[in-house]
Amino acid sequence: METYSDFAPDDLRQISILRAIWRTWSRMSLAVLPLLLLMVTGNGHAASVYRCTDASGHLSFQDTPCAAHAQQSKLDLRPLPAIGSAADVAAAERRKDAAHDRRSVHSTRKRRASPRGSRVKPAMSWECRAADGEVFYRHSRCPSSIVGDGIVRTAYAEKQSRENTRGRHNAWSRVRVHGVKVPRTEACRRIHSAGAAVRDGHLRDANVSTYDHLMGRDPCGR
Repeated sequence: METYSDFAPDDLRQISILRAIWRTWSRMSLAVLPLLLLMVTGNGHAASVYRCTDASGHLSFQDTPCAAHAQQSKLDLRPLPAIGSAADVAAAERRKDAAHDRRSVHSTRKRRASPRGSRVKPAMSWECRAADGEVFYRHSRCPSSIVGDGIVRTAYAEKQSRENTRGRHNAWSRVRVHGVKVPRTEACRRIHSAGAAVRDGHLRDANVSTYDHLMGRDPCGR
């Protein structure tokens, strides 16, 4: 079914004129009624109508020029577009439904493809294991080595003794560090756990200043 939005501006102007004619039908002569029917049904040809206002202010519309004493204005009308047959309307509805179905299929495919294409990888941190037994966590890559913390750990000291280092290593010597990636959530849990204080190496954990924490730059988001 066509609505006012389907008509061109000129067609809408003609409709407004017809509505004005209808409001003044009681003051029109019988000679104008065939003209009105012609305009409503449309005959495929342009038509003209005369708007006449007499000395008393009475308004009328007619298909012939106004009387000499009346004020006249001529309106040129184009034929109104045909509404279309029931078959045309049905075909238009089918085209509309087909377009809607195509949009629905495209939207469904896009939603199905979105999770695979937009999957966000979890943030990663590092678990750093020193050769002397210390374990600490960083949000950036582990250092290749660290300076010993001065604590003599029996297992590490015995290993150095077996390797016959001849006193070249002590509790303050540099030790190698091996790092592996771990999920950031796991690293944050280990850093802030209640038992972190007794873990060898906890003093080397990633440290966030109070200022960075207040500015929202804490990787753990605590």
